[in-house]
Amino acid sequence: AVPPTQEVTVFKRIAIVNRGEPAMRFIHAVREYNLEHRSGIRVIALFTEPDRHARFVREADEAVDLGASTYVDDADGLRRPAYLDYRVLERGLAEAQADAVWTGWGFVAERPEFAEMCERLGVVIIGPDSGSMRRLGDKICAKRLAEQAGIPVIPWGDAPADTLDAALAQAEALG
Repeated sequence: AVPPTQEVTVFKRIAIVNRGEPAMRFIHAVREYNLEHRSGIRVIALFTEPDRHARFVREADEAVDLGASTYVDDADGLRRPAYLDYRVLERGLAEAQADAVWTGWGFVAERPEFAEMCERLGVVIIGPDSGSMRRLGDKICAKRLAEQAGIPVIPWGDAPADTLDAALAQAEALG
């Protein structure tokens, strides 16, 4: 049960920014949730051209075509999956009229920049917010948070070792 002071958000339209098995697992989970709770959450698969006829696209309630499967990143000229192109994803989320997004794992699931974009758009990420991703994505910050929470961590030097001498000193201190 939810404590009376905690607000429950009910989603109506959830976009999936993933593909294949992760997307199918989410689609099945939402279907089960809808049956159990007599709700009508709609799942919208965002897909790239090669996945047009993929099972997760066919099984979703709706689908939004993101276009080509890759794009050339302006920053470095490298070809990357379209699922990492925030301009394309922003357009897809708007077209899907999503009030929430599920990223599963991989692609943008651990990218705080994507979470920030969703926060700016008013689309709720089903998962950690951008601040949590940034804190836990930084190994040193994550270790410090774990220590503060009383979670055991393996011994470490308590700071980055910026030089070989510092790393050797930390290693010797740790045994």
